[in-house]
Amino acid sequence: MINISIDDYLREIDLYETYSGLSQTEKQKSNLYNLLLYKNPELLFNMVDFFFIDKYEFNQETFEFDIYSGENVIGYLNNQNFDVFREHLQCIMGTKKPEDKEIKFKNTLAKKMYDKLKNHNCKDKNADDNLEFDNMIRKYCTHNKNGINIMNVWDLTYYQFNCMFAEYCIARKYDFNDLMAANSFSYIKSSEYKSMDYLKKLNT
Repeated sequence: MINISIDDYLREIDLYETYSGLSQTEKQKSNLYNLLLYKNPELLFNMVDFFFIDKYEFNQETFEFDIYSGENVIGYLNNQNFDVFREHLQCIMGTKKPEDKEIKFKNTLAKKMYDKLKNHNCKDKNADDNLEFDNMIRKYCTHNKNGINIMNVWDLTYYQFNCMFAEYCIARKYDFNDLMAANSFSYIKSSEYKSMDYLKKLNT
């Protein structure tokens, strides 16, 4: 849902032909946020809940999510900024961006800032492919010992998962130290053992 285009989503719910017959004004009202809100609100709410660390509340009068810091509203998520929200998540997750669409800008400065952000490479060129989010989930759910598996890992927020994954990697290193202490004959020297090799992707 972070990457999907509105056309692909409409094909998923068998409404693409209906959408194609709408006028331009009607198409603008039928953006992805509104479609999710009216056709699949549970998916939209789960998506917001998964990524938001701040307190939020859905406003039934304005049909938007009010973001809180304490008792004060500090922001909103609605049909106007939902695509911007998704683009920020793509940068965080290092995923592929959705298809480019023609955008109308209020002024040249807004267009210049958008082009600068668009051309910015959000993913670190030196990033370890083994630490891509999907691979981290598979490894953690396969090797963990605390009851988190592929069925319930989605109950964690993105930040909770990353924190627990980092702690788990540390725990694996301590487990290896215990193993070395009990079986010192297993390796000539400890540097021969690569504690993070379990993260490597399998060749498929």
